[in-house]
Amino acid sequence: MDHLTITADREEYQVGLTCHASIDGFTGYGEGWFNNSKIKSLAHDLIILSKHMVGKVELIGGQSKADGSEYLETFGMRFYLLGKSSINGVVGIHVTLASPFQTYCTAEEVLKMSGQLKTRNHNLKKFSNDLIELLAGKISEVSLECME
Repeated sequence: MDHLTITADREEYQVGLTCHASIDGFTGYGEGWFNNSKIKSLAHDLIILSKHMVGKVELIGGQSKADGSEYLETFGMRFYLLGKSSINGVVGIHVTLASPFQTYCTAEEVLKMSGQLKTRNHNLKKFSNDLIELLAGKISEVSLECME
């Protein structure tokens, strides 16, 4: 079954998010560091998307090699509409995850996973509320209920 789970490493003004996902039998994980305000804004924007079924929302985190020669998206979630009913709307989530660069690692050695998940708008609203709880340290992980 397709799924997405996020955990957090919280600091005073920023949070490290780790995402584990399984899409069509492929699994992967990725990490990204974000300002707390960015996660609060994401959660707010996802509530609006789930309620009004308009717009797009994304959260992208990445890493560059120390010499700046390469950039790698290690944590990406892009939310967009697939079906526009406010009662039973469908939202697509394109997930991009990659293991971080290691010292002297080539781009070909990086494990990457990318794919689309689908969820209902009411599940997205719960997910966004759970992100706020995760940021506050009230829960230890957030899961998104996905459609088959």
